[in-house]
Amino acid sequence: MADGPTIRFEATVLPGERQLSLHRVADLDLDRIPDSKGDVRVLISAEDAEKLVAQGYEVVLLRVQPVHPLGPKLVSDDDSASAWLEEQTRGIERQEGS
Repeated sequence: MADGPTIRFEATVLPGERQLSLHRVADLDLDRIPDSKGDVRVLISAEDAEKLVAQGYEVVLLRVQPVHPLGPKLVSDDDSASAWLEEQTRGIERQEGS
């Protein structure tokens, strides 16, 4: 992580002067944040913000979020993740792939 950003920004993306479609933001592989008002909220680096503005979007920075490792209690191992998925999908008919 020493080579990556130390902060990211919580931001709202708006259509900008050219009224760009906000649906395209979903294709940009950015971390999206649920928004109760239906706005496009993202968690981005300064470089991401620069790219969005260069593409014609308006970006409103709302707050700074420090980048740090995820707490060990929040990380699941493969077995735990598989067990959770199995529990969530129990009873759903499956078609085996070929």
